[in-house]
Amino acid sequence: MPPPDLIVRSELPEDANCLEILTETVFGPGMRARAAYFLREGVDHEMDLSFVAQCRQQVVGTVRLTKVKWGEDIALMLGPLAVLPDLKGQGIGKALMHRAVAAAGANSSRSGLPAIMLVGDLDYYKTFGFVRISPTRISLPRPADPARILGCELVTGSLDQLNGDVSRFR
Repeated sequence: MPPPDLIVRSELPEDANCLEILTETVFGPGMRARAAYFLREGVDHEMDLSFVAQCRQQVVGTVRLTKVKWGEDIALMLGPLAVLPDLKGQGIGKALMHRAVAAAGANSSRSGLPAIMLVGDLDYYKTFGFVRISPTRISLPRPADPARILGCELVTGSLDQLNGDVSRFR
């Protein structure tokens, strides 16, 4: 159950420094070696699809969505999803996920973005509509455990259509 004073709000430009510190705290310096970080590096995330969690005026969590090129198409990549370690297990990450997936779904008819992909734990993300993507349908620019490459359809049938290398969208 999320803390009673939890607020999930849209990310603001002035949150940037705080969120950098938060993600460094959660993932450590090794995060820069990950495929997902590489795809986000130097690319602006979608501010209208990125959210922060606050408790008692303190930012305690974040989730961002970033456009990526997936084969010949454009899709969204989710990440990072980060919550301060001492607040994990309180539903903050779930509240952020529900908000981000709902916003992306509501936006998909206007934006034409068919799906969200991420690298993460299926047991956690399946609650939000994510399924494992066949390794024959997707290739990341850096090594990632194929069992952890997941997708969520924003447009029915889109995961059957998306195929190829994932790269930065510029």
